[in-house]
Amino acid sequence: MPARSPFSLRHLRLLLPVTAAFVVVLGACSHQPAPQTDFDWARSQAELGEPLDPALADTIPGLPADRPAAPPGDASAAGWEALYREALAATAEGDLDLARDLLFTLQDLSADLVPASLDSLALQHRRSFHRRITLLAGLLAEQAALAASPQASDSVLTAEYLGLQAFDFPDSLVPATGTELPSLQADLLKVQHGKVDRWVEYFTGKGRKHFQVWLERQASVDSLMTAILAEHGLPRELVYLAMIESGLSNRARSNVGAVGPWQFMPATARNYGLNISWWEDQRRDFVLATNAAARYLADLYGEFGDWALVLAAYNSGEGRVRGQLRVNGHDNYWDYRLPRQTVEYVPKFIAAARIGADPSAYGFTEFPRSPVAFEEIVVDDATELGLIAECAGVSEDMVASLNPALLRGATPPGVKGCKIRVPAGAGAATTVALRKIPADRRLTWRKHEVQRGETLSQIAARWGTTVRAVQEANAMGRSTMLHPGDQLLIPMPRELSDQARRRAEQSGKYLPPAGYERVTYKVRSGDTLGGIARRLGVSIGHLKTVNGIKDPRRLRVGQTISAYRPPASNS
Repeated sequence: MPARSPFSLRHLRLLLPVTAAFVVVLGACSHQPAPQTDFDWARSQAELGEPLDPALADTIPGLPADRPAAPPGDASAAGWEALYREALAATAEGDLDLARDLLFTLQDLSADLVPASLDSLALQHRRSFHRRITLLAGLLAEQAALAASPQASDSVLTAEYLGLQAFDFPDSLVPATGTELPSLQADLLKVQHGKVDRWVEYFTGKGRKHFQVWLERQASVDSLMTAILAEHGLPRELVYLAMIESGLSNRARSNVGAVGPWQFMPATARNYGLNISWWEDQRRDFVLATNAAARYLADLYGEFGDWALVLAAYNSGEGRVRGQLRVNGHDNYWDYRLPRQTVEYVPKFIAAARIGADPSAYGFTEFPRSPVAFEEIVVDDATELGLIAECAGVSEDMVASLNPALLRGATPPGVKGCKIRVPAGAGAATTVALRKIPADRRLTWRKHEVQRGETLSQIAARWGTTVRAVQEANAMGRSTMLHPGDQLLIPMPRELSDQARRRAEQSGKYLPPAGYERVTYKVRSGDTLGGIARRLGVSIGHLKTVNGIKDPRRLRVGQTISAYRPPASNS
C-alpha cells in the first residue's frame, strides 16, 4: 500500500496565508501560459509521431497564447476553462459550496469530454483537464479542513480525502491525520475489475434472493460485529467477509468442517481461544467468533500489510500466500497464482461490500438496524437453558438464540463462571431465581453401571451421547479403560434424556426410573427365572425386559441377572 505523507494539519495551519495565493497562481496557470516564443513545432511533431494541431496550442505550456483553448468542433469542452477559473476564484474567496458545485460540474464534463481529434496532443489536453480537476478537489479538501475548528479539523480532513476517491486522488498525497483513513478503502474498495463486476452482476441477478436474506440477517448483527471490529482497530467493512463466508448464519457448516459466521476450522479456532466440545462450539457465537476473527485478521494484516493478501490468506491459508510472495517478489494479489476459490474470493468480497454500502442503489430492500439487547449472567453449575429461561421469564428459544454456541441446550458440566446471555433487564432477577434452585434440578443426570464386556463407545451410543462427553463428565481424561461395576455419570439435558428413553423403549431396552437401584443375581444350577424374580422382589416380566431374555428356559449357570428396585426407605 502506498505510504502516506507525514504532512499533517498542524503544518497546514502555518500555510493558511499561502493557500489563497496558490489558488490565484493555479488559476493563472490555467489560462495564462508562460511566454515561450522559441517553441519548436517541427520538433514536437517528430517527438509525438503525429501532426500537431495548432488549435490546441494554448492548452500546452509554452505555446502561443492566442490559440483556441479546446479542440475544434468539441462544443462540450469549449467552456470548461471558464468554469474552471470560476471554481478557482470561488475557492480563493472561501465560497466552498459554490466551488464544490462547480467541481462536480467539471467532473461530469470531464467524463463526457471526448476530443474530436484523437491525436496525442488532444489526449494530453484531456489528461491535463483531469489532473487539474483532481488537484482542485484536493485543494478544496484542504480549505474545508482549514476552515474547521481545531478539534474537528483532523476528522474533517479525513472525511474530505475519503470523498476524493471518485477523483482517483493519489494515496501518496493523502496527509496523515489523527484519524486514520481506512486502508481497506484504499487497498480494495476502489478496485475496478471484471471479476468484481461479474460478482455484482451475480448478486443482483441470480443470487439476489440469497443476498437479500444476508442483508436481512445483517440488520440484527451488524452493530454488534462492527463494534467488535472497531475495538480491534479494523475496518467495519470486514463484516462483509463473514457475509460471503456464511451468509451471516451461525449454523453454517462447510463440507470440510468450517463452522459459524466466520467459518473457522477447528485448529484455527482453538488457536484463537474458541472452545469446541460435545457441549459447545464457540465458533457459532457471533460475539466470541467475531473477537477471534478480529484477532486473526489483525495478525494477518500485521504480516502482509495488504488487505487483498489478508483475505487471500484467510481463505486459503497464510502459508500459500507466503509462497506466492516468495515466488513473485511483490504483493500484487491480482497477479498471484492461487486456487480458483481464492481467485474469486477477493472480488466477491469487494462486490458484497460495494452493494452493502448502498443496497437500495442496487434494488435491494434495506432493513433498519435492530440489534438484540442482552446482558450476561454467570452460571457455575451445569444448567438447562429451559430452566434459565423459566427464571428469566422468557421462552427457551429466546435464551437459546442468545447462546448459539451451546449445542445441548445446557451449560457444560464442570465449567465455573460460564457466561450466559439473557434478555436485557432480566439478568438480576434470573440470577436470584437460579440461586434458589438446587444443583440436582438443573440437569438430568443418568447413572450407568458398567457391565462385563461393555465398552465406552457402546455406553455412549446407548445414551445418545459421545465418548468424549462421558469422559469429560467423569474426569477420565482420554482413557477408555472400564471395569465391571464402575459407576459412570451420564450428563443429559432433559431433551436428550427423553430422546434416549424413547429410543431405548422402542428397541425393547429397559431404562430405570430416576433413583432406582440396580441389584444382581448370579444364576446357579437349578434356578428358574420365577425363583430369581421372587428372590429379587420383582416380576418375571421385569427380569425379561431388563436382561433381554426371550426364553426363560435358557438360563446359564454363572449368568448375571439384573433388576432395578426403588431405593430403600430410611424410615
